[in-house]
Order: sequence, then C-alpha cells, then structure tokens
Amino acid sequence: MKQKHSKNRAKPYKKTTPDRRNERFSKNYSYIQRSKQMEESHRRERIPTVPKQEFEPVAELLPEIPDDVDEAGFYEQLVTGYNHIPTSQILSSTTEDPSVPVPKKIKPKKEKRSEKINADLEIYNSFTKRFDFELSTDNINDLIAGKDVKSIKDNWSALGNVKFEIPRLSEDFKEPDCSEPKDIVSSSDLQKLEVKLSICGNAKLPLTALQSQLFYVANNYQDIYYPHRSHANAEDIRYVYCLHALNHMLKVRSLILRNNEKVSALAKTQKLSPNEISIPESFRDQGLKRMKVVFIVPFRESALKIVNIIGDLLFGSQEENARKTSIANYERFLGDYSGNTIYFPKTNPKPVDYEQTFSGNTDDNFKLGIRFTKKTMALFSDMNASDILIASPLGLRMLVTDKDNDFDFLNSIELLIVDQAELFLAQNWENLLHSLDHLHLQPQKLPDTNCQRVRTWCLSGASSFYRQTLFFSSQELPEFRAVLNSKCNNYQGKARISNLIEHGDIRNVLTPIQQVFRRISCSNVESTFDDRFQYFVKHIMPQFSKPGFSHCMLYVPSYFDYVRIRNHFKTEMVSFVQINEYTKKEKISRARDIFFHSGASVLLYSERAHFFRRTRIKGIRNLIMYQPPNFPHFYSEMINLMLESNQNPRDGFGEEMSVNILYTKYDLLSLSNIVGSENAVKLTSGKKDSYLFSTKT
Repeated sequence: MKQKHSKNRAKPYKKTTPDRRNERFSKNYSYIQRSKQMEESHRRERIPTVPKQEFEPVAELLPEIPDDVDEAGFYEQLVTGYNHIPTSQILSSTTEDPSVPVPKKIKPKKEKRSEKINADLEIYNSFTKRFDFELSTDNINDLIAGKDVKSIKDNWSALGNVKFEIPRLSEDFKEPDCSEPKDIVSSSDLQKLEVKLSICGNAKLPLTALQSQLFYVANNYQDIYYPHRSHANAEDIRYVYCLHALNHMLKVRSLILRNNEKVSALAKTQKLSPNEISIPESFRDQGLKRMKVVFIVPFRESALKIVNIIGDLLFGSQEENARKTSIANYERFLGDYSGNTIYFPKTNPKPVDYEQTFSGNTDDNFKLGIRFTKKTMALFSDMNASDILIASPLGLRMLVTDKDNDFDFLNSIELLIVDQAELFLAQNWENLLHSLDHLHLQPQKLPDTNCQRVRTWCLSGASSFYRQTLFFSSQELPEFRAVLNSKCNNYQGKARISNLIEHGDIRNVLTPIQQVFRRISCSNVESTFDDRFQYFVKHIMPQFSKPGFSHCMLYVPSYFDYVRIRNHFKTEMVSFVQINEYTKKEKISRARDIFFHSGASVLLYSERAHFFRRTRIKGIRNLIMYQPPNFPHFYSEMINLMLESNQNPRDGFGEEMSVNILYTKYDLLSLSNIVGSENAVKLTSGKKDSYLFSTKT
C-alpha cells in the first residue's frame, strides 16, 4: 500500500550556493546588453525634426568596443573596475559620440523659480563643478609632470603670505578667486558657500579671521599646507576642517540618496528592477568604495575631539545621555578614547607645551570607522561600510598590512586631513608614508557598487587627482614639503602658507654662551647621511680624546644616526652612556647619575627620548647637536639646561662650556625655525663654514 504524501512533509535541505564571480559578471553583462538594445530602439524611434518636443532623460551610449577586444571581457572589466586596459584607452572611450544626436531638454515652467535660485548660487557650487569635471590623459600627464602651473601670491590678514599653485588644464578652465575673503559671521554667509542647512544652524558663529580664510580655501577644494599650527589656534583649525569634512560628507550622501530616488522612479516606469535598467550618465555619483574622508591624527584624544565636534555640528550641543541616543556606540567610544592621562608631576613640572601635547588619551594605535544614516551617526562601523575613517599612522598601517582583510576602502578617498604632522616624526614617519602610498590603489576584490553609478574618472584610476589634502603642522620641514609635492596631485591646485620667521627660538636662550654653527659641505641630498657622519668622525670625535674633555652631550634627532654613532662608539671604545626612547626608567636614572658625576665623558641622547620624557639632564658643559632639532623649541631648552644651577660644582671644570651645531645647506628650514629666516639664508649660502651666535651680555 502506497503511503500518501503529506503536504507538511519535510523538504530535503538544500544548501544555498553563494554567487560566484562569473555569475556576478553574467548578471552585469545581461543588463549591459539590455541597455544597448534599449539605446538602439531609442535611436531608431528618435525624430529630430519634431519642434519643441519634450523628451524624458535618456541614458548615454556605452563605450564602443574596439574590433580587437573581446566583447564580454571588455564589459566585465568596465563593471569591476579592474583596468587591464590602458588609462588613455578608457579615458578616450568615455567621450561622447558626436555622430549621435542628443535631444535638447525643455525645462518645465514650474522649475523656473528654483532654477533662478540655483543660478544665483552657481558661483559657489564648487562641489558639483569639481566632481563633474573630466580630466583628459594630457591633463593627467601635465599634473604628474607639474607643467603649466600658475603661481599667485597674496598676503591675507590672518594667514599671511599665501601662494596659490593652480594648474591650467584647458583654455576655458576658470581659475578660482584668490583674493582675501570676508569673515564668516552669520549662517547666511555659510549658506552662500553652500554649507548644508543642517550644519548652519549648529555652527558656532562668528568664525575667526583665521577660520574664515582656511574654510574659504578648503571650500574651493584646493590643497592646504599650513605649517603655523600652535596650541593657541589648534582648536580653531580643528573646528574648520571638521566643518568642511562634514559638509562634504553630507553633500555626497544627499546626492546619492537623491539619485537613488530618481533611479527607482525610472525603474518603475520601465517595470524593471533598479539594477537592470540603463542609468543616465548624469547619475554617476559614487566611487568604487563608500569611504570618502580620512583623518590622520596622532592620539586618541584628537579623535575624541573630532567626533565631539562632528556631533555638535550634526545634533547641536547635547548632554552626555542625549548624545548616546543620537550617536550609536558613543558610550563604548568614551570608554576607549577618553581618560588615560599621563601623570604630570607638581614638583619639577614639565614644560607647558608638554602637558598640552600629552593631555588626554595618548594611545597612538587606533582606527575608528564612522557611518552616517538618515538620522544617526554610528561609530565603530565596518571599514567597507564607513563614510569617515579616523586613524593614527600606526593604526592605518596595520589596516593596510592586515593579511586577513583588504584595504580596498581606501580606493575612493576624496578628502584627506593630516593634523599635528610634527608629532608623526616623533612616532614613526615611515608609517605615514607607507599609508599614503596605499591610497587609490586598484581594488583587490570585486566592488559591490553598480558600475553605472561609478564616476568615470574613478573607473579609469584617476581618483587620486580628485583628492583634496589638508596638511597642518607647527613648523615647516623638508619632510612635510616632500609629502605635499610628491603625494598630492589635486587638479584644482594647492595653497601654501609660508611666513618668514623673524627671530626664531634662539631668542629664548637664557644661558650666556657662544653657539657655533658648523656647515658641512654636501654634493646632493642623498649623500648628507654619510657626509655628516664623516665630518663628525674627522673633526668632532678627536676632541673626545683631549685631556679634561668631559660632560659632553651629543644630541641626535634621527634614530638611524643615533644607532650608527652608538655602534661606532662601541667600536672605538669611547666612554659613553646613552638614553633613547626605548631606555627604561631605571637605566635612565643610572645614566644621568654616571654622567653627572663624570663617570662617562659622553652622553648619547636621542631627540625622541626628549620628546616623550622631557628629562632634565644636569651636568652638561659641552653640547653637540648632530643636526638642528626638528622641534625648534628643543634648541633653547637643551642650552638652558647648561645654566650654572644645573652644573656639578665638584667636577673641576669651572666655567668652560661650548655649544656646536652641525648642519648642511639642506637644513635651511630647520635653521629658519632656530635663528630666523634671514640668518638661515646667510648660514646656508654664505662663504664661511662656521658662524658664531652669542647670548652673552
């Protein structure tokens, strides 16, 4: 007897197979072919002789396929963004076909009023103009080579000397206005600059002259190099770049959401899903990845301040409980990014700038993803789903070098902000350079973005030329200029702020002593490392063997030079003790005691050790700076340690003291921070090899 089948009989389990890469390509290939068929039907039915006929938006034709290229492979590469085709071929393939007639759009009468308002604000529409501009292959080659750049110099009241470097990309390319702007005092001033209304109501107004001028340049999407950051203006600068970053991010999100609605409406009229229709070229509004803004800051305390400023701009001033509801994971964020303040001793206190730098959480290994929704802001979001990334150079490098995860989210960055760059020299400058080298690289995995919504310059690998960089530091150094010159290719140019230094840090020296600057001849930049060492061995080290020579501190800014000198001292059997950033507290105390009581003639001291600890070394009678300090205020700080109150009265040296600074002509910027710009030029280009500065009365 056969058993009747029950309706509730359990069905066999079928494991759903994930979409394979080839299947995803086939789906994209199918709707691309369907879009070609639709275009062909539109072309046949189009009657160009009909006067004053209103047309619906029609998608532009896809690139024509060369005869020697496989059709399936061509569209597969276009969809995924893997550019095995040369950049020049892709750029040329995206140009419009002049043989295809394009119908003129007749604007409805109802939109005349809105069009008039938009026309009044068109001069401030820097966002739309920037990302709709298409760079040609010749433009990209000129940007890389630095050809045809116009320099405009001006003097602004707050910024000082501003130098604009603007590439001339075409004959009809309009150069931005470089005259000094008016101060931003009201929300209407922000609205004229196309700041989102939701931000204008919460912004702290009026902005200072410095804030207004920085925001004006940033809003024009030009790179900014500002090497005059200080503890006094730090918060003003941070507020400006947070305002600009949030405004940019909200514009990006609102454009995408607005186009999503248009695509959905277009899909309904054609009775197809949004992924199957042919989308007009004007709807290209995305990159290959979602993330658009990256902040690189040294400590968690800096990230905490950035998040709080963004929260204030979005939701207004709130209490902690209200902030927890408007910002997801805010309580966890406070636990991870606040507290852990370094103990500052009350007796023998640290310098004021040390306490200001290291206040708050000074952990330098972090990365924080931020994601915006319609009503909230979510912290600790996944990197591939984040709009903003706040990270330290070390945290960003660990993301890049993580073998388990890719770093494709760095492909479509449109705004990069680097703040407190001088602190990265004390941490590890190589981490920053390594991270910057991994921006805008070809994705390792297939992007999930609809290729019809991706901007053409992003598909062609030209996204690095559409990235704006804001770079802030407390002084000007060659390393900072190198980053701006070699890793920042913004097609809208850059603004360098460079003001002459009148006096320098030498005026803060209190010890009455003569300071001798010794110039080392170098043929090129690459040879400075060896030339400086050879000069030190031949001309400075013989003094160590002289009778009575003791209590000499050798101050070394670079850790690589420090290791080289230490190894040479061990080979030559020099009596020395050492203190670097890795030395433990017990060994530091022992080295200081030995040096003070003449147990060792030389103290080898690294600049990074002084940066992180600010140890007061006593007993210094001979100071040798292997290179001018990267932090100019360390110059006077080290010489002031040689005051009579810090000397050992039993060492038997009386008042014999000396200060020697070794430098090359390539140390011009470091010398300017110490002796002033005018004196630095004399030191580097003068006929003499040694110069004497005296603070004796």
